Amino acid sequence: MKTALLILLSVSMAVAVTEIQKSPDSKPKDKRGVSAFGVPGYDIFGGTSAFGSSGWAPVGYAADGWASPDAALGQIQLQATHDIALQALRDLPMGTPSIAYPPEVIRAIQQAKDASRNVLVAQQRVADAKQAAHLQQKIAIAKEANAREAAHRSQEIAAHAIAEARASARQLVASQQRLATLKDAVAAAQRVAAAREAAAAAAIQRTATATAAELKKQDVDKQISISEEEARQKDIVAAKENAIANALQHAAAEKPSYPPWG
Repeated sequence: MKTALLILLSVSMAVAVTEIQKSPDSKPKDKRGVSAFGVPGYDIFGGTSAFGSSGWAPVGYAADGWASPDAALGQIQLQATHDIALQALRDLPMGTPSIAYPPEVIRAIQQAKDASRNVLVAQQRVADAKQAAHLQQKIAIAKEANAREAAHRSQEIAAHAIAEARASARQLVASQQRLATLKDAVAAAQRVAAAREAAAAAAIQRTATATAAELKKQDVDKQISISEEEARQKDIVAAKENAIANALQHAAAEKPSYPPWG
């Protein structure tokens, strides 16, 4: 009974796979998913088969993108058939069977086991591929956003740097103009100062000359005044001496000739 069940399940699996392959609604659809990664039927790196080293490899797996509703229904039926076959294989008695199975039955059992194992492996790899694709998508989006932000910041930094450079150039020109103006003002002030210094020196020289002349005149006048005073004093002394001499002569002339005692 179990042998017949296994044969029936194997045939059902083959028919389901064939129906999925022949489904008219299974058309390629451009959807983002794991089908865009690597070669169909191989791992995401395209190096080894995604279904192990056994001879079972689902035809058309991940080759046409996501399946149509009919194909999806067929896959669900195939998965249910696999689950039933796996449960039947688990319910087989341990040890040597009491019935000698033909070689084709043993091969069918082994192929069913391999198929179930390959389905689990394929499902895990699909999940891993989806997770890797999702992670890569997040990384790509983040890098793209970072690139846009970096480009935007670079443009802002460049514009700011250009504006600062232009402002610095304008400030430099203004500073140079102010420096030239100040230099002209300093030169003019130096010329004025030199002229005023020359005028002051000439005035000082004139003042010194006038002062020297005045001092010399005052000295001459003083000498003249002293000489005149000395001459006047001499005249006074001489006049006094003449007056005394005249007085003595007059007194001698008026003196009596008789003795005074007598």
